Amino acid sequence: MQLKLLPEVFGILKLTPSLALPHPFPDWLSAASVFFVAQTEDEFSVMCPQQMIPAGVEYSANWRCLRAHGNLAFDEVGVVARLSQPLTEAGLSLFLVSTHDRDYVFVQQDDLEKALVIYRSKGFTPLV
Repeated sequence: MQLKLLPEVFGILKLTPSLALPHPFPDWLSAASVFFVAQTEDEFSVMCPQQMIPAGVEYSANWRCLRAHGNLAFDEVGVVARLSQPLTEAGLSLFLVSTHDRDYVFVQQDDLEKALVIYRSKGFTPLV
């Protein structure tokens, strides 16, 4: 499996519905080239390029994103485990997002080189 490093540095944050209102969707995300949002009854979880995050909004900074490439079927079993297990075994924190077509692994900028070494040792091909 190939992993493509996205060029953006991401921030990960949580907005309560009261912070996201009056719009049901954070309008400041509209200019971002790539972002991820999950909405529940009590929060918006947002992963986006951190330069898009407005001043005054708290977030976890300096996350890098690796996108899984390959001919992965929608119902393929074990992809998330293959992506997360080597990093968790090495004690690295990660944040994983799955979409219909791809899986994305977020690691802290300070852990990126170690994550790439780990993935290479497990047979992944990082595309940086």
